[in-house]
Amino acid sequence: METIKMQLQENKPFPNNKLPVVLYKKALDEIFKQNDYSGEAVLSFLKKHDYSNGWINGILSEHHFHSIAHEVLACISGSARVQLGGPESETITFTQGDVVFLPAGTAHKKIESTEDFIIVGAYPNGDSYDMRYGENSEYDEVKENIIQVPKPELDPVTGQSF
Repeated sequence: METIKMQLQENKPFPNNKLPVVLYKKALDEIFKQNDYSGEAVLSFLKKHDYSNGWINGILSEHHFHSIAHEVLACISGSARVQLGGPESETITFTQGDVVFLPAGTAHKKIESTEDFIIVGAYPNGDSYDMRYGENSEYDEVKENIIQVPKPELDPVTGQSF
């Protein structure tokens, strides 16, 4: 499994984080039999590594982030181009089998996707999450929130110390 770490810079009003984004290419294909996993199976797998409060859906088509929780996303179907870090920043191709860890404050937005694009999302220790859209008036508040979010104890894919 290829693991790609991306250190995103602050892109005001999108704070991003000092922790890197981690993209695990085809991780689900190595964990499960190739293409033999469902949303429920992936949620159950993530829960074993203390990532819960999960859901199955897609990615919003507008820049947003969570200031009170880290997030892990796992692509279970299709593919999408996803921009990370706010406008004019990194764009990744997120395909079936990929998993991405987004530290609190990491802006993300779906640019385009296949019709069958579906992801699973979950949060370390089942943390609650907020929805933030890069409002200038909230910037100082979200920066303080992000500082308070502890580093996850376990890697969402390997289950080892993060």
